[in-house]
Amino acid sequence: MPKHELKVPTDRIETLTDGIFAIAMTLLVLSIEVPTLPAPVTPAVFSAYVTSILPQIFIYVIGFILLAVFWMNHHIFYVIERTNTTLVWINILWLMSIALVPFSTAVIGRYGQFQLAELIFDLNMLIIGLLWYANWSYASRKGLVAEKVVPYAVHIRRSNLALPVLAIIAIMVSFISPIGSFYVFVLVPVIFTVYTVTRRVKENRATSAPDN
Repeated sequence: MPKHELKVPTDRIETLTDGIFAIAMTLLVLSIEVPTLPAPVTPAVFSAYVTSILPQIFIYVIGFILLAVFWMNHHIFYVIERTNTTLVWINILWLMSIALVPFSTAVIGRYGQFQLAELIFDLNMLIIGLLWYANWSYASRKGLVAEKVVPYAVHIRRSNLALPVLAIIAIMVSFISPIGSFYVFVLVPVIFTVYTVTRRVKENRATSAPDN
């Protein structure tokens, strides 16, 4: 690494990441408003209100789970041993797109029937996915990752294409059914879970395999 290159310890990036995720995940719930219902508030009126916000609650849950998946996926940064100016800025831009999730989620929670609202969320997810793909691609290409994960670098890079692909599919779906495009992202935690379980099974098999 050149002497003039900015050197930021990876633990500082991890700390910043945890802080931004904590704030973003907390802000998500603010999109669910608790109005002052007209008096007298009867059980029927309150039940109608709760029923009316169920879609917003569902969107909040999915948004929270998506952020949780992104946060868990960031554990891959622990195998990135060194940083440089470019990698720092890729992560900062990625975190900026993460911080935008409460806004894009609130938009579809209130105006999800409009395609533009869905496109705002879809593009938010697309940018998150592309920047995360760029993060790992750059780090592995520049030799900033731990030696033990080098053999898996290509596989990890390919798996990071899942979110951008889903986001592109969601954008196309929005032209047919605006609100339907949001449901495409329900597949994100499913894919993450399947990928994690499959990886652990392969690791266990490799560990338990008898030496020749």
